[in-house]
Amino acid sequence: MEACLIDGEVVRAQEGGFYGGWITDRVVGPFTGVPGSRGW
Repeated sequence: MEACLIDGEVVRAQEGGFYGGWITDRVVGPFTGVPGSRGW
């Protein structure tokens, strides 16, 4: 697979090693799983 697109936008994988998801410019954070988000 070369890329994953949603409505023509290349999506990014959600940061961190626990949660999984795809992030686009239309999705706003903050997101759990990034460094410093433990205990949210």
